[in-house]
This record gives sequence, structure tokens and C-alpha cells, in this order.
Amino acid sequence: MLALFGTLLATPVSAGSRNALLSDDKSLIEETDVSGLEKTLEYNFSPEDRARLRKALSDYARSTDPEHAQIANKRKAMQESIEKRFNDCNKDNDDSLDREEATLCLPQIARHFSYVDVDEDGVITLEELQLAQAKLIERQKAAEAKIEAQKIIEAETAIKDKSKAKDNKQASNIRKRPI
Repeated sequence: MLALFGTLLATPVSAGSRNALLSDDKSLIEETDVSGLEKTLEYNFSPEDRARLRKALSDYARSTDPEHAQIANKRKAMQESIEKRFNDCNKDNDDSLDREEATLCLPQIARHFSYVDVDEDGVITLEELQLAQAKLIERQKAAEAKIEAQKIIEAETAIKDKSKAKDNKQASNIRKRPI
């Protein structure tokens, strides 16, 4: 399209050549539309490819979205809050929380103590707590991706079923003509 536009700007147009130029433009646009349609039909994306594409677009949108900076600031504030609460609960200043400290100060963490305590040494460090939080976020993202993939599969199935029903209806409406 840009090449076409550049040709239009660079070429002086007289009254006689204007019609020829317009017909050339129309044929070029029609060829572009047909070739674009053919390419679209040639590249049938799998649900996994579509999910990856959506994720990439979502990541790009986050990186260019001004609200993303606000979200990043909120996450940073949340992380600082977790660190502060962890340090407030750490009564013996050993940079770790035992089960008793967690139960008194962070009851939600205490309920999942064995999950958070990765090295199974009976205490939770700030790094283990951050790792548990990262695992939770990853599980949530995986669950969301699975749901999205299922929706895509269901939509594709519905489209295929609709197409089959339409083909069956057309086949039943065809009348045989006597020879």
C-alpha cells in the first residue's frame, strides 16, 4: 500500500492517464485483498498458537499502557508491605519465621506453612515467602490460560458444528432434476 501511495505521489497525473491509473490501483488492491485472504486461509493457527499470540499481545499492551506503571507501583508497595509484615513478625530477629511466629502474626501463611517452607527446615525466610507468592501467581496464570484455551476450543467446535449443520441443510435442499 505504501508503495502504491508513493507511486501516486511521484507520478504526475494527466486526465487521460488518470483512468488508467485508477484501474491499475483497483486491480492492485483486489490482488492484495485476495492474496491476504489466501494467506489467512493458508495459516490455520492452532489453539496453542492463538493463546501464545494473545499472551504476547497482552504483554505488549502492558508494556505500552500508562496504567501498567501504576500497577507496577502497586506491586512494589505490596512487596514492601509483605517485607514490613515479615520483619514485624520476626520477634527474634533471625531473618526467619518459625511456625509460632507465623501463627501469631500471619495466620494465612501459618495455614500453608509446610507449602511455603521449601527447604523443610521448620522456618520460613522472606525468600521462601516470595517464592510461594510467585508460585501462586504462576498457578493462577496457568489456570487462566487453560480456561482461555478451553473457550477457544469450544468456540471452534461451535463454528464447525454450525458449518456442518449449514452444509447438511444445503444438501437436503438440493433437488434432483429429472433428465
